[in-house]
Amino acid sequence: MVNATVNAQDLRAILAYIAETIHRREADLNALDSAIGDGDHGITMRNGFDAVKARVAELPAEAGVDTILEEAGYAFMEATGGAIGILLGKSLVAGGQALGGRPALGVPELKMWLGAMESTISSTGKSQPGDKTILDSVHGANQALAPFTDDAGELVTALASAAEAAEQAAQATANMLCQKGRASRLGERVLGHPDPGAVSFGVILRAMLEWIQQNRPGQVST
Repeated sequence: MVNATVNAQDLRAILAYIAETIHRREADLNALDSAIGDGDHGITMRNGFDAVKARVAELPAEAGVDTILEEAGYAFMEATGGAIGILLGKSLVAGGQALGGRPALGVPELKMWLGAMESTISSTGKSQPGDKTILDSVHGANQALAPFTDDAGELVTALASAAEAAEQAAQATANMLCQKGRASRLGERVLGHPDPGAVSFGVILRAMLEWIQQNRPGQVST
């Protein structure tokens, strides 16, 4: 495998691709949320990433990956409401700040980004893995990166592992009781239904991976 990195121009395109992916998954995410929430999670995610796409397109050409992620987080928070707006928005901002001065995303930066996101979501939401929140998916992805060394450079392989772990963690939330938010009042009625926020984070990482595979085919083993 050829070593891969994601530069600032790539990241703009990836965030736009995530927005397009969320549009395709909006109805699915709403359906997930209707079982344990207000049924508008897909709408919220679509509004948030539409705002992200618009914001990053307006940034100056010299904006780095750190600035792009920070501005993406601010745009998401401004365009959305509820817990997911604050949690995902603040974690994107924190992820960008953790990458201050880095020219591109490689394995080390991916680990820094997800680590900052996990700690921010945990502290902001006063949650921990197992509470049936987006944190479960972020934690799963972060843990999946542990075997990858900082100099491995295998971004595609690392991101594939993180995406798969996030998706598996999201599905595992179906067997959990909700400990946070309004859904916590539903008790055992939430069993059998995965957390929409956790599912959404898996969608985000999978979309990142798909963009790289589709646009950087020389970086993927055949």
